[in-house]
Amino acid sequence: MVAISVCIGLVIEAWKITKVMDISIDSSNPIFGIIPRVTVQDKSSYAESPTKEYDRLAFKYLSWVLTPLLIGYAVYSLLYEEHKGWYSWTLSMCYGYLLMFGFIMMTPQLFINYKMKSVAHLPWRMLTYKALNTFIDDLFAF
Repeated sequence: MVAISVCIGLVIEAWKITKVMDISIDSSNPIFGIIPRVTVQDKSSYAESPTKEYDRLAFKYLSWVLTPLLIGYAVYSLLYEEHKGWYSWTLSMCYGYLLMFGFIMMTPQLFINYKMKSVAHLPWRMLTYKALNTFIDDLFAF
């Protein structure tokens, strides 16, 4: 039952990607001579919109915050948590970081809404739903 819901979610996410990205397969220029090359580009409506500029700006500011947090959490995990090896430390650190700071990834949408003086890109009800969903998901992940 869980596998079915995960597969349905995967199909929905793949469909969402095709709505915002142009995906094409180039078989005339294969990788290693056999594997067809997949090309992914932004849709022209997004590439020419002010949303793209605000998105780029939001992720730039967000990276200024998240990079020191990642480094700090990596050092903390290395010093104060017990690990069986480097692979265990890497997986544990990445997963812990994702759970701890994953909710911050919703903030670019708030920045875009603020800059465009609009909530057309993500209405407040949907944002509230995503925030609650992220919080509940993180709560039960432990």
